[in-house]
Amino acid sequence: MEKWREKISCWKFDRKMQALITIALIITTLIFFVVSTVSSVTSLKSKTEEMLQAKNDTMAENFQSTLERYKSLAVAMVLDNSIQRYLECNSKQDKNYSLVAMEAKNVMSSCQNMHSDMNFIAVVSYQMDDYLYRGKSGLVETDFQKTYRKDYQKAKNVQKGSIKAGFTNAYFKGKKYTLNVYFPVYNVQAISSERGLLCMSFSSSLLEQVLKEQEDSGQMTALVDTEGMIVAARQMDEIGTDARYANQLNGMQGSFNQDGRLYIYQKVSNWDYYIVSSISSSELYKPSIRTIGLMTLVLVALVAISLNIVKQVIRKIYKPLDNVVQKMDDVAAGSLTARIDEEHMGEDFVKLATGFNSMMEEILVLMQQVKLEQHQIEQIRFNSLQSQIQPHFLYNTLDCIHWQAVADGNQEISILVKALARYYRICLSKGHDVIPLKMEVEHVQNYLIIQNMRYDNIIGSSIQVEENCKDAMIPKLTIQPLVENSIYHGIKIKEGKQGSISLSAVRKGETVQILIADTGTGMTKEQIAEMNQHLSEYDEGFGYGVRNVNKRIELLYGKEYGLHYVKNESGGVTVEITLPYVTNVEPGILQGDIINV
Repeated sequence: MEKWREKISCWKFDRKMQALITIALIITTLIFFVVSTVSSVTSLKSKTEEMLQAKNDTMAENFQSTLERYKSLAVAMVLDNSIQRYLECNSKQDKNYSLVAMEAKNVMSSCQNMHSDMNFIAVVSYQMDDYLYRGKSGLVETDFQKTYRKDYQKAKNVQKGSIKAGFTNAYFKGKKYTLNVYFPVYNVQAISSERGLLCMSFSSSLLEQVLKEQEDSGQMTALVDTEGMIVAARQMDEIGTDARYANQLNGMQGSFNQDGRLYIYQKVSNWDYYIVSSISSSELYKPSIRTIGLMTLVLVALVAISLNIVKQVIRKIYKPLDNVVQKMDDVAAGSLTARIDEEHMGEDFVKLATGFNSMMEEILVLMQQVKLEQHQIEQIRFNSLQSQIQPHFLYNTLDCIHWQAVADGNQEISILVKALARYYRICLSKGHDVIPLKMEVEHVQNYLIIQNMRYDNIIGSSIQVEENCKDAMIPKLTIQPLVENSIYHGIKIKEGKQGSISLSAVRKGETVQILIADTGTGMTKEQIAEMNQHLSEYDEGFGYGVRNVNKRIELLYGKEYGLHYVKNESGGVTVEITLPYVTNVEPGILQGDIINV
């Protein structure tokens, strides 16, 4: 806090006034905005909760009344003497079967006629493996025979006891949803003896209302059982699935927010169901959007007016500062001759104008010095390059040694000198930094000749380069340092044992992959991982040559190309070089041109 006070105390008067007016206006407007918004939203939310709760109470009472009516009907049918006598029959061959079945059907028909919302009623006999059916629709349309067993197994106990119910589209071949009630029929003389099953299907107006609820209202209602499964919902694909908010349903009623919606729930008394109504936050707060928008516009307008007033005051009082800014813009555009007229700056800004003019004079002096130093550096670089591009004396000398060795019959010296001459010819490459792959391979071959003569032919080699990638351009001295690493750090330290190096190059689409594998002592996985990690980083403990090779490839072609080390099957190391297949590279990228052969 003390540090902030020190900073503010250093501000000029105009800045303090601007900050004071702006902050005061913003705080006042924000307080009004927050208080009004919170009050409006709280009131609206409370009214919406009351409305949804009233709706849920009504639906819960209606559904409870409906379920109680269905239960009473089921109990009455189960205890009916005609139904009991029908279920006592062991076979259709019983002498009184026809009479008993007719009486049971009459009772079922009367029941069906008395309840307009009943789709069908059926009594299944376990002893005869048969059933009696009465309904508004035929067996073919309801597909009762094939459906009732599966639907009964899926139905859940909705109250303490044996009554089960489910709201599904199992019947009527999936064309409509019905409330299906199942009640086991026991022998009234022996309750433990289950004789059959009473099946009733109803068209529930309450559940159909849930299915047909309009989506554009923003409100949604669902019937959820106490285990969290959705029994009825407007989104039919959700029926039979677990509700995401199931763990929030506790007690008889309540509310909660989840997934951007406000949920109000009410339990159906004495039944294992919840009526859950919800509304999206966007619809809930929609009536308040106009008020919030108006208050936002007021806030923006007040802030804009405040800033404009402060801006006008600053412009009049500190108009000389604009002159300084314009001159700085001129300098940014490249006009180094821009100067400020100190006579019209006023007492407050005359020192600023004097300092600006002095700074520009110093910049001009420094630029002249930089130009002179740059010219000197370019001259030194030119002289350095000039000293490298005259190799004829070296070539002629090596040629004389070669012919003298031939004349003396010393074949080894002749081969060595020829390889050395070709080696340095490619090293110099007339000052070029990027050469064709075939020249780089020739350079490696000459290098291996020299090293084998030096180390008594302990290095075997295999070189396989496909024709379609020999013209690919590669930075000079890319492969040779890697071969040198394989010799000095892999093969040479094997205490006199021979080793081999294989070099291969293949073209894969628009890229060229070069593999250099050795049979040396190899490295651990940790060492290889560390090497790959430090390829593009500066680390004094990491090999300069390898990092130099990788960095030149990245500078020339991009970071997606370069080196990668892996452990090979022979125990040595394989380095993979990935390059783009290009036969022409823009000159000057690596301080040199391309040599074409």
